[in-house]
Amino acid sequence: MNRKLQIAVLLLITFFCFSTDGQTVSIEVLQQGNSFKDSSYYDIMQVGEKYWIGGKYGILQTIDNKGNLSAIDYPSEKVDIYKFDRFDEQNIIACGDKGVIYKHNLTDKSWKTIKVKGYENSCFYNMVVVNSSKVYICGGKSKIAHSGKTVPNGFILESNDGGISWKRIYFNPFQMVWCVKYNPFNERVYALMYTPNKTKLFVLNDEKWKKKNKIGKNIFHEVQFLDKDNYVATGGWIGKKGEIYHNRNRVIIPGSGLLWGRVAGQKYDIYSACDGQIVLDDKSGNFQVFGAKLNKAFSIYETIFTSDHTAIAIGSARTILMIKIEDPASEVGGI
Repeated sequence: MNRKLQIAVLLLITFFCFSTDGQTVSIEVLQQGNSFKDSSYYDIMQVGEKYWIGGKYGILQTIDNKGNLSAIDYPSEKVDIYKFDRFDEQNIIACGDKGVIYKHNLTDKSWKTIKVKGYENSCFYNMVVVNSSKVYICGGKSKIAHSGKTVPNGFILESNDGGISWKRIYFNPFQMVWCVKYNPFNERVYALMYTPNKTKLFVLNDEKWKKKNKIGKNIFHEVQFLDKDNYVATGGWIGKKGEIYHNRNRVIIPGSGLLWGRVAGQKYDIYSACDGQIVLDDKSGNFQVFGAKLNKAFSIYETIFTSDHTAIAIGSARTILMIKIEDPASEVGGI
């Protein structure tokens, strides 16, 4: 995106307000591009009083709860940043494309770039920090993350020295490993593995990956654990419908497209969907779809709550949505 177009996009702010028998949701389109070729945002994480956003071509920015953006100066390799995590309040790790990992200390403002040999054509798509030394990364061929078709060569890597050195602990040429997640309730590591027309949840047990459940016939992109046995997996079909898998029950969300992920708040849960949409749940299974009309059907990849009633959502083509939720009138003294 050239600079003049970028400035024009920043100045074009649109508001949408939706009201149902339940919540009223207002969505401000803070920023978006004009084409899928524009850069995308992939992950957002709170750092201090602001939020870090990472994305395509090595975009790294901060945003505050008023929508003010600022670039972060760092030793960029100009490869996609897919996921953030942290060892503690001062030490952050980010993984990206082409086998690149960044580590950053907020106190001394130092950066360390790690390039994992043998993964120059692979994407580090997802990551989880277990403790100060143990980290897991998963992914596959870079072409998969860029919507291409190829043999995925899915893998999981493990580090036992805080992300400096890595060893491969899983490989399957015919699976894409979309997500690796630590369950703090039973202290085990899980992974979502996809082969055409089926996604399975695996668990690491005695240094071996064992199948726990078949989740569905479509892509499931994210899993989150509620306790030692129960979890929520999100997925679906791009451009069609979303699917939530919870305790062996399925919820289909017509028209939402694939559900990329879920964020749990104190009062509401938000699922990030396709075509400028989010799915709101009031924690009672009352799923409602809200969205903003964008220049194209840009996906919303991640959402983060900034308070019980406000959130920031990010997605393709540098899309940023500022979301505000109002409780039903019955909860605030109405009839």
